[in-house]
Amino acid sequence: MIDQELKMNRRFGARALALALLVMSSQAAADAIEGWWQSWDSLLYVSVENGDARLFVAGILNPALVKGDLVSWSPEKPLLDTDNPDPQLRGRQLLGMELTEDYRKKGKQWRGRLYDPRSGAWYKSHLTVIGSTLNIRGYIGVPMLGQTRTFERFEPCKVYEDAVMVVWSEVQPPACE
Repeated sequence: MIDQELKMNRRFGARALALALLVMSSQAAADAIEGWWQSWDSLLYVSVENGDARLFVAGILNPALVKGDLVSWSPEKPLLDTDNPDPQLRGRQLLGMELTEDYRKKGKQWRGRLYDPRSGAWYKSHLTVIGSTLNIRGYIGVPMLGQTRTFERFEPCKVYEDAVMVVWSEVQPPACE
């Protein structure tokens, strides 16, 4: 009887440990993508809730490069989703827009659909973090035929030469120290 109890405790202890490691590795994967990411012209804010990753346009340079031209904008006259194929959505602001749909962790990648405001199209996509770089690959059909955009961890003290990064008012980025 005691031998059976010891075997059961060992078996359930191993399962509990395996479950705890799985939860910890899942949390570590979420922590790796969560936070603020910057490219040469924008900031993304990534949050993970209940296994879903959500990417938001959290900052846009002002002036911004729009279809090859530098465009000055303001919160009163914001950049809009003018290339959206749905005329009813063309008036929504880019700053604060959610770019993802159905983004879930599959293996080492996060996969789902990504909206590209520059083209007004949704693409299949995957996201990976390698070191301090966030890689977002959008594609139609197979990933090999897609395009990758890279972002680095946000540096709050970064200077953008002749432009100012305007940040979405709904979120609070890390402060420059």
